[in-house]
Amino acid sequence: MADPSVGDWLAEQRTEVARRVDRFRELVPRVRSVLADAGVPAVAVKGAELAASTQPVWAMADARPMADIDLVVPRRYRAQASAALQRAGLRHDTSTTFEDVFLAWGDGTVGRTDGESAAHNGRVEVHPDWTEFLHGYVARGFDVEAHWSPDPDLPGGFRLGLAPLTANVIGHLASTVVRAEVRAVNAVDLWWCDRAGVDWDEVSVLCRSLDPRLTAPGLWLAYALLPGSVPVRLLSSEFDRLPRAARRALDAVGPEDVLRDPDARTTPSWRQAFARGTERVAVLDQMAFPTGARGLRPLMSRLPLVAVRARA
Repeated sequence: MADPSVGDWLAEQRTEVARRVDRFRELVPRVRSVLADAGVPAVAVKGAELAASTQPVWAMADARPMADIDLVVPRRYRAQASAALQRAGLRHDTSTTFEDVFLAWGDGTVGRTDGESAAHNGRVEVHPDWTEFLHGYVARGFDVEAHWSPDPDLPGGFRLGLAPLTANVIGHLASTVVRAEVRAVNAVDLWWCDRAGVDWDEVSVLCRSLDPRLTAPGLWLAYALLPGSVPVRLLSSEFDRLPRAARRALDAVGPEDVLRDPDARTTPSWRQAFARGTERVAVLDQMAFPTGARGLRPLMSRLPLVAVRARA
């Protein structure tokens, strides 16, 4: 059962997302099976793996507001993965250098009544290697092929271990590098990874291959919202790898200041603190051409805040 400290929030989510998670819990194994049958090595990451695993990290099946399915495939299998998914009936929607998007239902323009956004309506995202394009910055993480293992429940399929899955969750706590906003739902993901018995020493090693601007803000948020979920030594090591301006930015604010909110964005000074070199141009572009923020409203009234800062 969920810890009482997050129980109210999970209970609220249960009603909103039960139908959506049912759809994804059916879709994730089906998509993974299609790729396995086609001989495409692929692993599910983030919420898809947490909510739809045979032994899910999320103990409450209808409690995670998952919006899409993220899959990682080796780059050399990208075209093969695309062909297999389209043969299985998924409609190709868009492609960029960093991902191929397919729609399992809907047309990407009409959302569901259970809170699923139009932008993520039935989306399956295939990422060649683990590469994320974040507002002008490319973050290439650990070599995922070195960390997956055969899946005994899916012949020909593969699964990430709990430590690299946790590293992936941490890396996605920050919405983007230059905006450095953070998502409360991923903080709860991290809480579940901790409860599942992840080896934090192994996670720490994996984090060293990630940009600290992806890891430190997320670890800082989880440490503040969910006491005991993040080892202080890991938080401190990632915090110390941040640029000096970014460390000052974290010291100056609390979690309630930086959680993603659909009605607000982090300040230009915050984004500049996390930007380097040409990334600052992206920040200036955002200031000149803002695109309304997306995401969850702050969950301050529902998650257990404690009066800490990253260096506590």
